Amino acid sequence: MLIAPHPDDEALACSVVLQQAVHAGAAIRIVYVTDGDNNPWPQRALERRWSLSPSDRKRWGKLRRAEALAALRVLGIRPADVQFLGLPDQGLTNLLLRDCDRALTRITRVIDDWSPTDILAPSLFDIHPDHSAIAVMMRLVFADLLAPRTSQWNYLVHGRSPAFFDRAAELPSSELETATKREAIRCHQTQIKLSRRRFLRYAARPERFLRVERESAVQRDGAVYSVSRARDNLDVDLCFSADPFRMRRNKFFVLGRDSLGRKRACQIRLPGCSADLEMLDCATSRSIGIARYRGHPFAGKFTLPLHLFSPIHDLFIKVDRRLWFFDEAGWTEIPGVPSLTKVPHSMICAEAYSLAVR
Repeated sequence: MLIAPHPDDEALACSVVLQQAVHAGAAIRIVYVTDGDNNPWPQRALERRWSLSPSDRKRWGKLRRAEALAALRVLGIRPADVQFLGLPDQGLTNLLLRDCDRALTRITRVIDDWSPTDILAPSLFDIHPDHSAIAVMMRLVFADLLAPRTSQWNYLVHGRSPAFFDRAAELPSSELETATKREAIRCHQTQIKLSRRRFLRYAARPERFLRVERESAVQRDGAVYSVSRARDNLDVDLCFSADPFRMRRNKFFVLGRDSLGRKRACQIRLPGCSADLEMLDCATSRSIGIARYRGHPFAGKFTLPLHLFSPIHDLFIKVDRRLWFFDEAGWTEIPGVPSLTKVPHSMICAEAYSLAVR
């Protein structure tokens, strides 16, 4: 089963592995999370219009669906093996932070109904916010889903994160498979209108996949330099790149579960100097605590209270420094306290522990 954020991700990142699955006689299911309908610049260029109405974007989404089906036919996959969920393009991070319960239920049902042996899904380290948001959603789904026979594999389309590339396995491909991949990419005519060279470079780029396993350490990425988690506090050392275009309106997100297993998320506005800052609940915009930042615009330490988050569940943090569609980094996963995973919540002590950062 391939989970693709947008039509074209199947061709860019997974054409070779899909061809090999077809040749091996495997059953295949492709699930597109969005229709790619909120992609205004190629649409403006192709249709020569500036203003785009909701009906224009809906029509664009249908066109991108058709391109995806054409690309899959090149790879040997039938339309009957494809499913479109129609979730909001360019809006999956907001959905994740505010109200993704229905989306998680739909994804869980798709997996339950089809019972795949292997799932390919985006990486946490992808710098496209839709991709990394789906990666977090998949972590949340599998935290609740009993699927011991299912192996999870991550792929990365955008960015060059060492946290992914230093550990991912490269999939060899033949000349024929590479040529077929190039043909599948060309089926996405709406996307190569403005980015032909960039898109066709993916045909020569080896496909890489990273197996998702229980992490014992935090993988450092982007501005997150180190992490220390206690039962009631989280300390995060940050080191920012000196990019003037990314130094505006930066936010810090924390996502996890409370003691009842319910998803909770909060956001904090990153300051330019040492300050005490309000933590706002992403769903209600209500103040839920005070975080402390000590530092300057290029580096500092966040100390956040975790009274709303269960210590036995994983946390996900993100420094949002977006430029156009892309962010500087994806999400960082922080494992739950290992020694507390089998202890009733009422018996949890306040002993702190630190996480090694790779």
